[in-house]
Amino acid sequence: MGKSEEQTERFNYHVDESLDPSFKDLTERILPLATYFTSIDAFIEKHSKFEYGFVSHALCAAMRGLLKEYLILITQLEHQFRTSPSFTLQKFWFYVHPTLHTMSNLHSLVMDILDAAQDASEDEDDILIVEGFNNKKDEIPQQIKGGGILTILVDRMTTMSGDLATKKLYVHLLSKASQPYVSMLHSWIHHGEIRDPYEEFMIQERKNVKKENLKEDFNDAYWEARYTIRDKTLPPFLIPFKNKILLAGKYLNVIRECGIAIQEPQQQSTEEVVGKDGVDRTDVNVNSDILVAMDGGRFVDNIEIAYKCANRTLLDLLLKDQQLIARLRSIKRYFFLDQSDFFTHFLDLASAELKKPSKDVSLTKLQSLLDLVLRNPSSVAYTDPFKEDVKVEMSTVGLVDQLLRIINVAGMMEPTPAFSRANRLAESFAFRKENVKMGDVESENEGSEDGVGSGTEKPGYASSVAGSVTGSIVSSLAGSISGSIMGGSNKQPLTGIEALTLDYIVTFPLSLVISRKALTKYQLLFRHLLYLKYIEQLLCNTWTEHTKSFHWRRGSGHPALEAWKSRAFALRQRMLVFVQQFSYYVTSEVLEPQWRNLEANLVKVSTVDQVLQYHSDFLDTCLKECMLTNAKLLRVSYVQ
Repeated sequence: MGKSEEQTERFNYHVDESLDPSFKDLTERILPLATYFTSIDAFIEKHSKFEYGFVSHALCAAMRGLLKEYLILITQLEHQFRTSPSFTLQKFWFYVHPTLHTMSNLHSLVMDILDAAQDASEDEDDILIVEGFNNKKDEIPQQIKGGGILTILVDRMTTMSGDLATKKLYVHLLSKASQPYVSMLHSWIHHGEIRDPYEEFMIQERKNVKKENLKEDFNDAYWEARYTIRDKTLPPFLIPFKNKILLAGKYLNVIRECGIAIQEPQQQSTEEVVGKDGVDRTDVNVNSDILVAMDGGRFVDNIEIAYKCANRTLLDLLLKDQQLIARLRSIKRYFFLDQSDFFTHFLDLASAELKKPSKDVSLTKLQSLLDLVLRNPSSVAYTDPFKEDVKVEMSTVGLVDQLLRIINVAGMMEPTPAFSRANRLAESFAFRKENVKMGDVESENEGSEDGVGSGTEKPGYASSVAGSVTGSIVSSLAGSISGSIMGGSNKQPLTGIEALTLDYIVTFPLSLVISRKALTKYQLLFRHLLYLKYIEQLLCNTWTEHTKSFHWRRGSGHPALEAWKSRAFALRQRMLVFVQQFSYYVTSEVLEPQWRNLEANLVKVSTVDQVLQYHSDFLDTCLKECMLTNAKLLRVSYVQ
């Protein structure tokens, strides 16, 4: 007829108008069978091609079996027509009438699949036009492959559930068409393998995302993007289980990447995994007819057992074999300066090197000094089995600069209710800082008036000493804090102490939890603590310099000069107390309580994803409560 494949599936026949009315009515009732058979046969011929996938092949095989029964009936009727003179159209209609219902439902299913393909093609054309790409003629829409076909079958079975014959037909087709999909599901949840050459399955894999990328992966792409759910091929009856299906295969892949043999399904004890009561189906929101079509719902038990077995195996691997909690304690010791006697010793040994510009600092020398300190038998870190994994690094940007870049990218410029506690503390600090500035100005004005009115004999000497006070404290400290910590903001090169940070070597699978993103957060907190410790050390050294200086220890006999000394001592002490109180807040009121919560949660954790979530929440909360995730609070915390 010269029609396309699409047109051959939509045949329509018409009765000649000249036919006798008595025959015309009967013929019009029988004739749809020809339309149904032609369209179904054309559909089977087209969708049996390999590119349509296993599910389509299974559906076509089931429909071909029904057509075979129909053709057997037609052959028998033809034999009756040729051998029996009493065979009439009325008898023919009597025999084919039950089959008409089945063929009509098959034809409706074919039309639904074709309509879904047409809708998908139109949507794809719109997207391709917007994106400026050429349409791929040979690409089969996912809506008519794999889970898409199962979705159409389930929808029709649900819609026609009031018709027992129709429901029985669709249950039969669903049970046959779902077998390849269930086989792919079984392979995924029991072996962590995707056997899906035609992209029919609900899980898709990005093979370009590898575990080796975890060392530089700041977005945790291996865990989040390596395996994802393909929504268009997700059948409705698997929606309640989609997360467990995804995670079961993910966990098995991690286990296999570690070189651990995966248990065969028959080796997994059902009672050991799910308990004596078996799988609880009370919360399973799946149509009972669908469960009957899908091997009586055994797939529900298989999913639950596979998920719990994979989760338990990976959880034991992380917490027991890989000693996750011990690793986190080790990281806490180094990055949070917990029991930091070793770090104080390291700063003393490396002080000369850390005063150099960061680009001139020898990382080899710093690493040697750190290793020397950590191997010292008197150090707390001496007994740490993971101390060899701590490495020294130099950052190329100041802490505040780095934080502001992260905040700008993350869109976290506005404070949230989670900052309420930090906001109140910041406002208190800001108020105190303003009072200090106002007090200094008033005292300075009073001192100037006293100096002029008292008729001092050595004004030059008093001015020089007063200048040394402001120069040694205000100028030195402010320049050190603001110019160095802000780093790139003021275009000043970083010194070693300002660029110093630590890194930690983490192997797979621990790198799923302690990822590069998590280590970056640890580094931000470490640099924050380091700056507080460094500024406290500078203020203490200032006191030492004052006690050694002849001019500071001996009275001068000049009231103006003695007033300057008093104000300098008071300013230094107030700055020192502020830094110490701020350090106490960060360590004792933020980091330590959050760490105790994390440890408590990890002890009672039941799934791997809970481990990831608890650890991520711990770091995010620490950053927020330390006022490192809000631009306004950063400007309050650091002198600019």
